[in-house]
Amino acid sequence: MSDFQRTVQEITACVKSRTPLIVVMTCERDRAESALKVVSANTNIPIEYNTALGGFKKIGDGEEGRRVADPFLYVADEIKKKSGTVYALGDMRGLGSNNELVEKAVGVVRLASDCGATLILITNETVYEELGRLAIFVKLDLPSKKERESMIRDFIAENNIKTLLPEKIAQAAVVLGGYTGLQLKNVMNYALNTGEGFTFENLCAVAMEKDRVFGKSPAVKHVAVRDVHVAGMDGVKDWLLKKQKIFFSPDEELRAKYINPPRGALMVGVPGCGKSLTARFISCEWHLPLYRFDLGAVFSENVGASEANLRRALDHIGSVSPCVVWIDEIEKELAAGRDNETAQRILGAFLFWLQENADRVFLLATANDLTKLPPELFRKGRFDEVFFVDLPSQSERKNAINLFAKLSLTVQLTDEEVDALAKMSEGFSYADIEWAIKTVAEEEYTLGMCGSYTRLDSVFQRTVGILSRNREYIETLRKWGKESAASASGRK
Repeated sequence: MSDFQRTVQEITACVKSRTPLIVVMTCERDRAESALKVVSANTNIPIEYNTALGGFKKIGDGEEGRRVADPFLYVADEIKKKSGTVYALGDMRGLGSNNELVEKAVGVVRLASDCGATLILITNETVYEELGRLAIFVKLDLPSKKERESMIRDFIAENNIKTLLPEKIAQAAVVLGGYTGLQLKNVMNYALNTGEGFTFENLCAVAMEKDRVFGKSPAVKHVAVRDVHVAGMDGVKDWLLKKQKIFFSPDEELRAKYINPPRGALMVGVPGCGKSLTARFISCEWHLPLYRFDLGAVFSENVGASEANLRRALDHIGSVSPCVVWIDEIEKELAAGRDNETAQRILGAFLFWLQENADRVFLLATANDLTKLPPELFRKGRFDEVFFVDLPSQSERKNAINLFAKLSLTVQLTDEEVDALAKMSEGFSYADIEWAIKTVAEEEYTLGMCGSYTRLDSVFQRTVGILSRNREYIETLRKWGKESAASASGRK
């Protein structure tokens, strides 16, 4: 049963039982109106429906509605004339505090209770406690994956589209999560008329720009992602391939197997070895938007503001899901959690979200200094895996040298030259190797010189690798990684 069908079923039961007040919580008035049309047809009970612009009219009636100055007074007068009637008010605002509007609503609900009538309020705002105690709440969520698949198939049929392969429809439905029905139609129309048309890749490209629909949060920044090249990380890549299938699987299939969608991974290790680049890699490979979450930006000097900022940031992440979220050097963000009461509450709320979040959000957190990580972070269920990222092996350095040379240089290196550079760069991070090769590439570009192995050899010789600079620190990391984490490279 879809969420829409469940909502129809719940409203139908309430109407049949003459519930005095039904509050439909939704940001989609159009879908709520569609649900009321089905309820009215199924029960053969007319529903008088009011909107700010349309006025009162029977639900599903195409004629112009009757505009009234005060909808609550109008409903009260009509209920007195005829019992057992049903009225629905859309576009409801201002019900969150004790005010005149709430007092009128309470009065109408009490009258409806006496006369066997029903009042339906459609809103996306908090309802004041006194009014809420009189109501049965029905939540109409955004279109489910099945509903999105159906909408995509209908759109394809209506527009005679041949460019979206049938096997990609289910994955496209996941990527297009988080949109209202109307927004989804707008996105599909936009994709149809831009770029390469209604292809899976173009739909993903449009979905990458969810900030244009949902607004922005100061703590959550969209990260533009282009082609990403990651050397090494074979262990992470194999693990991600398995998790990708689960991430894009339908909810009902996962529930049947008691499997949760993947929550993410924590990557701890040597700086400059590809931890942060992995977030971009996942975004690119999974065709999902990438957001950088700056936990430090939620803190405020005002009482209660930090917690409110965190809630807004997490709500924003939920609204743009499915997505990849990246927290860089998480130890710096969370270390403050030991120092004061506000930071402790922020840490607790964040850890709770890690454990209980139900949105399709894949979190990639990186850390360089494990001594500053709170032990609570390693509790099972918060991250699917903890990886240790070590310095690249000789074979990984060879792959990195070939990759960076191909991207940046005009010179073609022989296998023997690559082998020599790989041996010379023992103790280098990927960042060290990239810096050395790009130094030669800059000389090629600015001086018109042709890069050569001799020049690469010279730059590699004078580069001081990270192991030489931080041997004790790296050995400590390696000891921890061997005992407490999976190998990012897949090495035993």
